[in-house]
Amino acid sequence: MNTYKALALILMLIPISSMGSEKQANTTDEQHDKYLEHRAAWEKMLKERYDKELKHNPPKPPWIKFPDYHPSEIFWRMGDGESYINDYVFTYFKYASKAEINAYKIKYPEPADWRGTYKRFEH
Repeated sequence: MNTYKALALILMLIPISSMGSEKQANTTDEQHDKYLEHRAAWEKMLKERYDKELKHNPPKPPWIKFPDYHPSEIFWRMGDGESYINDYVFTYFKYASKAEINAYKIKYPEPADWRGTYKRFEH
């Protein structure tokens, strides 16, 4: 994998949840509080998605769900690809047990172009 493809894959897999919750400059306390409320509501929704849907029906890995897209394509950093990874795959890896994740990895081995993806999902 060349350097640009590797960098694109790394950037694609940085979860939005890794963004800090510290108050940004030029942000009022009210704006920051609303951001934190929104973030908490979003996390609650994702946990409910896991409990009601993903725990019993894990998401397909991105290379199976969208087989026509190479991991270095912009598709994975905006739009449907990014949403699928962040809202389904990352959510599954965040809440699933180690045993469930290991079974998932055995069922869906990483193709060569996607090697290292699971390690990034297990943030």
